[in-house]
This record gives sequence, C-alpha cells and structure tokens, in this order.
Amino acid sequence: MYIPEEKISEILNTSDIVDIISETVILKKSGRNFFGLCPFHSEKTPSFSVNASKQIFHCFGCTAGGNVLSFIMKYHGITFPEAAKMLARRYNITIETKEIDPAKRRELHLKESLFRLNKTVMGMYFDTLGKSSGADTARKYLKQRDISEDIIQQFRLGYSPDSWESVVKVLRDQKISKNTAAQCGLILEKKQKTGYYDRFRNRIMFPIFDVNMQVAGFGGRVMDDAMPKYMNSPETPVYNKSRILYGLHAAKQFCRQAGFVYIVEGYFDFLSLYQHGIKNTVASLGTALTPDHVRILKGYASRMVLVFDSDAAGINAAKRSIKIFLKEGVDTRVLVLPEGHDPDSYVVKHGHEAFNKLASNAKTIMQFLLQVSIDAHGLSVEGRIRILDDMKQQLILIQDSALRSLYVKELAETLNIDEKAVLEKVRELYLKRTAKRSSLMDTKKNEDKLESDRREEQMISLMLNYPEIIGEIKNRDVLDHFYSEKLKRIAKKIISVDPGKKAFITDVMARMEKNEDQELIASYVIDDFFLEDIRKTALSLMNRIIRVRTKQENTLNSKIISAEKGCDSDLMDLLKQKQAEIQQLHDRL
Repeated sequence: MYIPEEKISEILNTSDIVDIISETVILKKSGRNFFGLCPFHSEKTPSFSVNASKQIFHCFGCTAGGNVLSFIMKYHGITFPEAAKMLARRYNITIETKEIDPAKRRELHLKESLFRLNKTVMGMYFDTLGKSSGADTARKYLKQRDISEDIIQQFRLGYSPDSWESVVKVLRDQKISKNTAAQCGLILEKKQKTGYYDRFRNRIMFPIFDVNMQVAGFGGRVMDDAMPKYMNSPETPVYNKSRILYGLHAAKQFCRQAGFVYIVEGYFDFLSLYQHGIKNTVASLGTALTPDHVRILKGYASRMVLVFDSDAAGINAAKRSIKIFLKEGVDTRVLVLPEGHDPDSYVVKHGHEAFNKLASNAKTIMQFLLQVSIDAHGLSVEGRIRILDDMKQQLILIQDSALRSLYVKELAETLNIDEKAVLEKVRELYLKRTAKRSSLMDTKKNEDKLESDRREEQMISLMLNYPEIIGEIKNRDVLDHFYSEKLKRIAKKIISVDPGKKAFITDVMARMEKNEDQELIASYVIDDFFLEDIRKTALSLMNRIIRVRTKQENTLNSKIISAEKGCDSDLMDLLKQKQAEIQQLHDRL
C-alpha cells in the first residue's frame, strides 16, 4: 500500500520515539539524550543514543540511525508500510491507503492473511481442547502436568484433533487461496499432489506470539512416546525462528522489573515457571539461540540466566549457547538443575522459592565451562593442559579486557599454573586471530574522505541544527559549490522543508528515502550544540566552500586555457585531471 505523505507526517509527529524504543531497549537519560545498548550490534558499553526533542536515534558504534519508523523497520525486520501501520494502530491514526507496486501489495496481503489464518486456527485448536470429547486425553494430560485453567486461557493452549484434515477444512471454509495455504506452515502437500493434509495431529498446541501479540506460528507436543516429541511451524513470511522467543510477549514487563531473565528450552518449562510466579522467563522453542535472540532480550534485561537439565543433552545445549552470550558481552549465568530434574519438574516439586534460591547460586559462564572441562579431563598434568586448551578458546571471546584478566587469574589459581603462562597462551591465540581479521579488513579499507566532504558535512549539520540559516544558503547558491553529489542531494532535500516548522527534523527525516541517508542525518543532529554567533560561523563556512571550489576550478581552467594557447603545460595531462575530477564526483553519488 502507498501511505500519503501527510499521514506519515502525522504518525511521526504523534509518536514518541523514546516511548517506542524503551519497549525494546533499556534507556537511561544522560544529559539531554537517552542511552542504551544497541540492539543492532554486539556491545557492552552503551553507544546507542536517542534524542527526544529531535525524535531520532543514532548508534555511535554501528552508525544505525533514523526516526521512529526506521527503528521499527530495522528492529522487527518489516517493511515501511508495515511499520507505519503498526504505529498508526498504536496511536489510533486512520490510514487511507493508495495503490502501490503489485509485488509489494501481494507481500503485505500475504502476511496479513497469514496472521488472520493463524488466529483463526488458534481459536479452533483452543475450542477443540475445551469442548471436544476427542480432547479428553489432552485435558487429562495438561491436568497431570499441573497446568492451570488460567494458564491455558492466557496462552490459548489448544489441541489438534487426530485428523488429517481439520485445518484443511478451515482453509476450505475460509476460502483461503492455494498460495496462502502453501505458505502457512499448517498443512503439507500430499505426495501425489492431489491435495493437502494437516501438519499437526493429535498434539497439545502452543500458539507462538510475537512481541506485538500476533500469532506467528505454532508448536505441538505429543502425549505419548511418539516421535518427534515436539514439532514447530516451519519458517514462514511471519514466523522467523531466529527472532521469536516463546512467552516474551507476556514476560517482557516482568523481565524489566526483575532486571534479569531466565531462558529455558521447552514450552512446559516456561509455563510451569510462569504459573509458579517466576514470570521473567522465556523459552527458546527447542532451537539454538541466536545473536538476534540475545540482542532482543538485552532490551528487557541486563542479566540472563540459562537454565538447563543436568544430563548430557542439557550440558551440550549450554555449551553451544555460551559462545553467543560471550560475544554479545552480556552478564550471563548458567543454572544446571539437580540430576533428574528439568525446570518444570523442579518448580512443581519444590516451589518457586527453592528455584530462586538455587538460581541465586548460578555459575558464571567461565565457572560453568571450567567445571565441565574439569569433569571431562580431570586435574592430572595432562588434564590441566587440556583444560587450558579448552578455556583459552572461550577467554578470547570476552570483549572486556578487565573481565578477561580476572578470569585468567581465576583459571590460573584453579589449575595451579603460573598466571603469566595462562595469559601467554590466551594472548597467542588472540593475536593469531586478530592478525587474520586485520588482514581481511585491510583488503576492504575505504578511501579517506575528501577535505571538501568535511566542510560540506559541517554545512549540513549547521542547516539541521540552525535552520534559520537556510535562507542565506539559498540566496548564495552554496549548494552549487558542493563537491559531493551525495551531500548536495541530501542538502537539497533539507532546504525543501520549511525551516520555520516546529517538527523540522522530523519532516527532513521523512524526506530521506535511503536508509543510509537517514543514518547520516541522525549522526549530524543526535547531539545538541550551541554557537554564540551562528550567522558569523555559517557565513565563514559558506565563504570557504564557495572560495575553495571557485579557486580550484579557476586554477585548473586557467592552466587548460594556457595550454591551448601553446604554453608549456601538458594539455592532455590537464584534461585528464579535469576528467578524473568529474569522475571522482560521479563515483561519490
């Protein structure tokens, strides 16, 4: 859909970027701006800044930046129209849409259809669990697992009938198109290609909500020893396993309140903890945790506790996950439950107080890995060497040098090895990997900026922060003297906005169609600065931009004219120089 420009302005002027971003990033005020950990790259020290007065965000680490719509698009991985609709719904703004590119329209229509279909099927599963005589076994199973009616209601648990065409019938009754049916993940095509059959049959069903409370997919669990025990929806246009965590839609406020989050593996683990009052919990849907999962959780909690069973599968799952948390620089603990227990069985048997007491003694990542390595190799001389080899692989992943140093000291004391020897082993591996990484980076090194770019960027920064000078810039045709066509294009969009408007920056940002242009604008205006005599500063910069460009062009043109008259200068070299200058400007579009 095409959204009229005036509606975009209304959405941007009505929404509050601090409120919106605060829902997914923990922000703290410092001076005039708010700061937090960037959700778009790994970092331990906040470099992500939000300016409330200008309604923009900018990360000084990865250069991500823009307005509230840019943030929603990047964070949720959605299109511009979807982001606009999300904000419009929040602020009760009615959008009258116009026609857009057919391909985009089909994509948006498909997503909307899938969300509606998932909601309808969720209702069917829920009603079947509550009312169908065929769901007696499912109801008894949930009762045996101590799942309360309140939890069933809140999380809309359901039952998929022991039938091949329950969902197929829903699709038929709803007159769902074959294209939508094929991509919903709820049905599969028969081998003979004569029709479809249900993916989920005779299972307890768990609707999987995204953070916007929309049903993105489903998980199903058998009630006997049949395999696979758990089955999840496949990837679809609305279900991205690497970004969705089960229960986050309900747990996010409790994670904020507690300051930390428990991460478990299964649906019942989550539901049992939540039911017993441990509501700052999410589940990983039985899939490997990803950097996106961790970055999303960083928006709700500063500390994370991984909860695993004590069996080999649980230990291996913990080891696989840890590397991501180390790279993301998150304060992470590992809780391995007593033998024979998973989170569900432990909290049901011992209660939430016992669980919280156990969790308070959860090991740091390095303590956990060290214990696993000691259990595997023992503390003989050969065993300690193997332990050191194991641990150095983990130590170099720690971004904080001071923290790494403390862990090196702890490892040396535990293994009774000289600290310098441990440090040397870690340093060797670190330097080896750093050298390899630097070599790759050198091959991609960018050219330095032209000196003219810096002056022109300063001019744009002044225009954005002091729009009252724009009239003078127009009168003197300053933009005609810009070297960078890219910066000239951006500057022309800026001067097309009424400098007297209250929401000047908001309107400027709305004119920037390219993401990189929005990031550039955000970097220029994220920090407020004060100049005592803005007119004097601006005029000085304008004069320099005009003088430098005029002087250089006059000098080169004079040489070309002299060469044409037969002077000693090499005409061909000068013409090549002129052409090279033109080409350089063209390349910088």
